[in-house]
Amino acid sequence: MFTGYSINMTVCEKCNGTGWVIHRNRHNQEIAVRCTCRTEDLLNHKLTRSNVPERFSGYKIENFYPDSGQPSQRKAKKQIEKFINDYPAVSKGLLLQGPVGVGKTHLLCSVAYELIRRKNIDLYYVDWTALVREMRTGEDNTDRDFQAINQMLRHLKSVDLLIFDEIGATSVSKYVYDNLYHLVNSRYNDRKMLLGATNLPDESSFETETLSDRIGERLRSRLYEMTDTVSIQGVDFRKKNC
Repeated sequence: MFTGYSINMTVCEKCNGTGWVIHRNRHNQEIAVRCTCRTEDLLNHKLTRSNVPERFSGYKIENFYPDSGQPSQRKAKKQIEKFINDYPAVSKGLLLQGPVGVGKTHLLCSVAYELIRRKNIDLYYVDWTALVREMRTGEDNTDRDFQAINQMLRHLKSVDLLIFDEIGATSVSKYVYDNLYHLVNSRYNDRKMLLGATNLPDESSFETETLSDRIGERLRSRLYEMTDTVSIQGVDFRKKNC
């Protein structure tokens, strides 16, 4: 589940791979200065470690184009921009809520890109289904790797910003639910920021479960306290582009 560093093998022409460039100061003395390529490499490593899916790696907020007929998408983009600009001076995270294909993951991943590039923060992206699958490993057997699961949860609890996509996408067992609640509740108690997205609504209908139906009242209550809900409406852009 956790990704490693991606090493750039291209040798920088400025420093010849040393990471340092020689400059002369105003007294004509030679001084060694950290090359800009090293800073760029460190940022790229951090982007890789953030676990953002390859398809969405490098997505920028400026490249999110709201549907002209959907004011909720324009509003969501502005709220995301404000979150990026104000961070870390923000009191709550955001929960993007809306149907499939309206740009929720694009917006989440653009936050990851912009905050790492601009503010060099420690964040991690996780998808609900992937996380659930990781914790279900060996669920009906005796070979579940509790040590690996606990290590994973410790990491998700500790990062400055947790980006949690597709919340409630699948039903979970009691064991998995207890771990998910522990994760979110720990971040709540430690005042750690969470940014999330879900396809599930809060209002009930005959066709769709609500978010509370899927993740339980306790977990939904924590998300109410930790995030401001951002409603996004529109047509699935994947269908429009077919």
